[in-house]
Amino acid sequence: MVVLHVGHARVPEPGSPSNGTWFGRMDPRAKLAGVLIFVVATALLTNTDLLLVSAAIAMAFAAASMVSPRRLAKAYLMAFPFVLMASVSVFLFGGVERGLDMWLRVSASVLALQVLALGTETFDLFSGLRRLKVPAVLTTLAMLTYRYLLLFMDEYDRMRTARKARGFSGGRSLLDRYGFRVLSHTAGMLLVRSVSRADRIYEALTARGFREDMSYWRRSALALSDAFFLIVFLAASGTLLVLQLRVVS
Repeated sequence: MVVLHVGHARVPEPGSPSNGTWFGRMDPRAKLAGVLIFVVATALLTNTDLLLVSAAIAMAFAAASMVSPRRLAKAYLMAFPFVLMASVSVFLFGGVERGLDMWLRVSASVLALQVLALGTETFDLFSGLRRLKVPAVLTTLAMLTYRYLLLFMDEYDRMRTARKARGFSGGRSLLDRYGFRVLSHTAGMLLVRSVSRADRIYEALTARGFREDMSYWRRSALALSDAFFLIVFLAASGTLLVLQLRVVS
């Protein structure tokens, strides 16, 4: 999910339109628990009809969440090579039906997770994970990883702009020694500048009272709408699993 918050699929900051939707205002704990339970239930399904129902639930969830369809489509295209690889692998060894089942299973899970990631502010996700008792070292590492990925991309954009301003438009071929030399120097300087900025950012965090346990992260109380959302996903996931058990038996 962190990957979707970097680059073109980055989640908007507070105050942006998507954070004003009902899904964006929900408590992150309810969203995380409901979606993850649905994903686990979908992963356990083997019946094609039930997988179609699961995919329909995921699409209905995406439509109701009010997350931009364009952003969802871009995010799905990013994941599509992995979805295709998994489906083709199962198709080669298990046949058309099993390949279709795998595509439905992975697509439904990916779509639900993308709605969660794109419809929730990044640090709210980390806060929800921490409040669900995920170890502090993992949530802190995920938060810092996200922050430094953005820093790395920012430095890369600056250096790419500087290269273009100096007339460099890329190597003429794979054997262009000048192009390789420029790119290698860029990579080295990118690491140096990123580390330097990372040190400054860490000093700023510690000056503002940064703590590994993130005890001061954003807090919110579970509302009736949060409980309703969680109950709906629990009921849908439980129903799918019960029907799957009946099919198997």
